[in-house]
Amino acid sequence: MFRLCAAALAVLLTSPIAIAAGKKKGAPAAPTTPSADDKPTAPDQPAEGTGQHGEGDYGGVVPGQTQRTEPGKRAKRPPPKGTLAWVGFDTKSTGTDVFLQSIAPFDVSQHLEGAVLVVELAGVTKLGQNAWRPIDTRFFGGPVAHIVARKVSATRGKNAHAAGVEVRIQFKNAKDAHEATLRTANESDGMFYAHLGFAGGTTTDQPTVQEPEK
Repeated sequence: MFRLCAAALAVLLTSPIAIAAGKKKGAPAAPTTPSADDKPTAPDQPAEGTGQHGEGDYGGVVPGQTQRTEPGKRAKRPPPKGTLAWVGFDTKSTGTDVFLQSIAPFDVSQHLEGAVLVVELAGVTKLGQNAWRPIDTRFFGGPVAHIVARKVSATRGKNAHAAGVEVRIQFKNAKDAHEATLRTANESDGMFYAHLGFAGGTTTDQPTVQEPEK
């Protein structure tokens, strides 16, 4: 009788029910060592081979230089004729160069409206994907503060023009407002460029910081 009771007790203690009851509820899992693949990638550093630009890199147009195509993607088709494809600028020790890009030649005329230089483009009627975006150049060297391209309707009068595209260039100081030195060229990338050169005004327009009261 004693042997039978002892055997029954041994079976009960080794049964799955008894083993499960011996475990603590909510016990933490054993720690695992992270592998090298689990390390996070810094958000400001693109993964290798993606063709993306790192933080601070200029990804825009450089006159005469063909833009690189990202791996795995088709080369972009050139914009259709009559399109202002890009508006850019470059600061130099002698001043500022504003450049306008298109697939085909176009004519440029200029006139001042107060402290704003209006550049009218004949033969260009459309804006490219990013050509409409305003450019804030206040914190760069040179006299130019703001550049924007926009579509306009035909007008009559003193400055009459056909419907098309105009570029408005605002200066940091009204006394620096003047027509640009114009240079046009077909560059080695197959695109046509109109360069608008502005000399002088090399100081930047830094904002005034008000000192806190003591």
